[in-house]
Amino acid sequence: LLIGINLARALDYAHSKNIIHRDIKPDNIILLHDSESIKVADFGIARLSESDEAQKTQVGSVLGTPRYMSPEQALGKDIDGRSDLFSVGAIMYEMLTGKKAFDADNMGTLMMQIAQQQPEQLKKLDTNIPAGLRQIVHKLLQKSPDKRYQSGEELAEALSYELQAQQEQQEEQTKHKYIPLRYKWTLSTAAIVTVVLLICVNIMFDRQTDAMTNQAVDSGESLAKFIATETAVPLLSEDWITLETLVNDASSRDTFSYLIVTDRSGTIRAATDNSLLGEPYQEHAMAELVSQTEQVYTTSIESDTGAGVFNIETPVLFQNIEVGKVILGISQASLEQVKSVTEWLMFLLGLITVSCVSVVMFIFGGLVAKPLKAISNAMNKLEQGDFDARISLQRNDEMGKVFQAFNNMATAIQMRYTKVSDELALSGISVTSDDAGQVSASTQESGSSPDDSSVDEFTVLATSQVSGLTDEENDGTVMISSQISAPPATDNVPEADSQPDTDDTSDAAMQDETSTTQTKEEGSEQQQDELHQHANASPDESTQHLKLHDDTTK
Repeated sequence: LLIGINLARALDYAHSKNIIHRDIKPDNIILLHDSESIKVADFGIARLSESDEAQKTQVGSVLGTPRYMSPEQALGKDIDGRSDLFSVGAIMYEMLTGKKAFDADNMGTLMMQIAQQQPEQLKKLDTNIPAGLRQIVHKLLQKSPDKRYQSGEELAEALSYELQAQQEQQEEQTKHKYIPLRYKWTLSTAAIVTVVLLICVNIMFDRQTDAMTNQAVDSGESLAKFIATETAVPLLSEDWITLETLVNDASSRDTFSYLIVTDRSGTIRAATDNSLLGEPYQEHAMAELVSQTEQVYTTSIESDTGAGVFNIETPVLFQNIEVGKVILGISQASLEQVKSVTEWLMFLLGLITVSCVSVVMFIFGGLVAKPLKAISNAMNKLEQGDFDARISLQRNDEMGKVFQAFNNMATAIQMRYTKVSDELALSGISVTSDDAGQVSASTQESGSSPDDSSVDEFTVLATSQVSGLTDEENDGTVMISSQISAPPATDNVPEADSQPDTDDTSDAAMQDETSTTQTKEEGSEQQQDELHQHANASPDESTQHLKLHDDTTK
């Protein structure tokens, strides 16, 4: 692409100076060390397009390397800068495929290929060539200069746009690899459902955890308040034995992790751990606040064994006077167990949900891919010239409407093609089309046999579309190129004054490097006159364009 851009700009500069190179070929393109910049060499046969003095090569003369010539240059017609652009197209074709665009071995056949035939489709030679680049080369190789790019700058802009598109596509491909539609839908839907489930499950789990935590804390706070009420009198009377008895009796029920009772000075007077008796109470340094009210202060701490514990502190009041404090520890083991079970249940629920959605989307993707594949196959057949291609699947939905629309389109195309073929068949012209969409036709004069070697050959110069068989510029006239030479002298050919000399005609046919075919003089008097005129014509005039109007043809 970079070489093509630089070549187009170099030619645009030359054309802006009214210089036409006329011999653009790989040998005349010098690639510099950066492998991108180029220089165009060998302007030996270039001419000034607007200089009368410089136009030494007149219309009808052919100069340049035949394999890369434009059709108008090969036919010896007047040329302009668009002729060089055709040569660029032939070079780019060769760069992309490694094959010559026109690969005939002899001069006559090569000239015929350049003037009338389209090269093999790039898509068939290499499916990896981007569609945009294929279209650029196809446009450059148009037979009519008006259908090509009109300047080198216009070509450079098209190539630059394609280069940018390819760079962006390569960046996208490095980020995202190709994934079939059914897998893409399945993965996308599964990802969306997973994200939604994670968000919902996380919110629900947090709400449930808060509810269970509040329930456990409320239960512990109620127990702490009850113990504070029972220990108020022993604390006030400093009856430590009774206080220890109450604590030991409560701890035997195994409803809490620990219980500590302190007096108003903060000294521990009763505890489930007797080693703490008489020691001052010290709050836990890593306590995390859970809740706090006027009478209860609850924190979450980690015990010596590493288990989580709710540490609940509440004052012991006697007639609204604080006489001590109760510290109660509630284990979080049961709460953690419930949370763990809940997590697993939610995980299984999410896994089942995502799996079900993925299976459904995979099946649905396959159902959608099937009609899309049918449409794709039918369109490929239609592209290859199979006008009988139809979609037989029946559906009562939007996809069914698409099938019907395609069938209607294929029918319309087939009718148009058949109509044109029938009209040409009435004229004795048989129409065929190749995979590239190029239409060709051949006929022979009335009275001649198919096996006769002197049959006239005609090729319809049609566009690559069926609808283009009738050129708008010709007002319903089919342009036909004929290559005619006089038949060899035989005893069966009647003598006439207008009959050309066989030897002279053969010599003239040998001088014509383009191509010659033999013809047989039969038919109407008007056809005989035309054949004599072409047979006596000079080699440069051996290629003629005959206009066959509908009335004359019928």
